Amino acid sequence: MAIHTPITAPDFPEANSAFTHTPITIGFTTLMRDLADYIEAERDLEHCGSWDPACDAWIRDAERARVRVLDGIAALRGTPVCRSEDLPLRRCADLARMLIESDCPEQVRDMLALPDRFPQVFRCAGTGLVAGRVDLMVAAFQQHLHALARLPDFTGMVEADDLAIEPDAPNLMLAPAA
Repeated sequence: MAIHTPITAPDFPEANSAFTHTPITIGFTTLMRDLADYIEAERDLEHCGSWDPACDAWIRDAERARVRVLDGIAALRGTPVCRSEDLPLRRCADLARMLIESDCPEQVRDMLALPDRFPQVFRCAGTGLVAGRVDLMVAAFQQHLHALARLPDFTGMVEADDLAIEPDAPNLMLAPAA
């Protein structure tokens, strides 16, 4: 007969008692998945040409993914806060919305710096199990935000806004006189 030997310490907390999900943490994990899908859909468009018939489907996929992310953020905004650890998750979702809707590279740069400049706003104050788990969720979400900022739509904003004028070209083209 086998001898039963416990390998877990008797005071080790059960997973269920260590962290319980709130509606915001559930919505935030869904938002993280949707944001990853949006980033992947946008990456599919990086090497897409207008001659590619699959491009239309990829554009529609990216648009649907963007709508899912923004709808998820709106739903998260309407979800009641159950504990103080939910607030950093809600703030991160707001930051993602602002990044997605931004059209200025300086704003994107400044928004990405916010969590490092104000860690007390984007991190949990405590050191307990719940605070540690939420901080891990925030850190993973920040990686998604940095991946979002590296997409061509965000990195190419400066080049698209700066018009290059050829030095030889006249500033005003007039039609020849008749």
